[in-house]
Amino acid sequence: MDLNPLRAAGRRPRSTPRKPRKWLYPAAIEREYVRVVQGIADQTIAAVERFVIPALAEIRGDDRDRPPEDDRWYTAMETAFAEAIAAAAVSDEAVRSTIDLFAGRVNAFNSNQFHALLRGAYGVDIVTAEPAIDALMRVWEAENLRLIKSIPTQYLENLQGRIVAAVARGETLRSLTAFVRETYRLPTDRAELIARDQIGKLNGRLTGYRQTNIGVSEYRWRGTLDARERDAHVAREGKVISWDSPPDDGHPGEPIRCRCWAEPVLPELDDLDALIVH
Repeated sequence: MDLNPLRAAGRRPRSTPRKPRKWLYPAAIEREYVRVVQGIADQTIAAVERFVIPALAEIRGDDRDRPPEDDRWYTAMETAFAEAIAAAAVSDEAVRSTIDLFAGRVNAFNSNQFHALLRGAYGVDIVTAEPAIDALMRVWEAENLRLIKSIPTQYLENLQGRIVAAVARGETLRSLTAFVRETYRLPTDRAELIARDQIGKLNGRLTGYRQTNIGVSEYRWRGTLDARERDAHVAREGKVISWDSPPDDGHPGEPIRCRCWAEPVLPELDDLDALIVH
């Protein structure tokens, strides 16, 4: 949206921008989102303790190192897992409410970073309409809903198959119980991965949209440059990349758990598709 010619009010703007300040990452929001999403994993583990562990005790109460003699154990396990899945299920309404809350917080944080960066670069506040933000966030929210709801079902369905195979092999109650509890890290780790990755993706997409929306066509890849950063991303440090030509694994924030950010290559002030305001 081209609202030029620009008009200035108040402070005198800089036609040639200063080097952009760092665009901060919403780390505190991410940490809180991790805690919330891991609550769904905790709920899933509690369902296993409530329904599956007692069922194992019933079907392997003899604790002998041999398979059960009939198939009643299989029906018992089906029932236990059906009950666990029902207990661990999360409602669309509750999850959407949480997702909407965090989407709004990330959007507000990203917007503040964007305007602070432009203010520091040009010496004035710069604004523009953002007609595609709502659609961008709806897509992110829908994908989040799908991923979060899959945490209990994916874990429980996989666990059921592994337990059935273990019982059929004649695993004892002690070994079965230990095995089940060793898997509790799986939904917890997956919840953390989803939460961190999705916050990074939303932040990265909002960054890309806001930059291109005011006429920024290129950015310099910037990373954290710590031990966790991918070698490929370290190699991109400082390189100029077009928003129209993403790297193979995507722009900053798009690769799984990417913490990199896009430093905009800012044009002259008169070339911005925006307004200068007080």
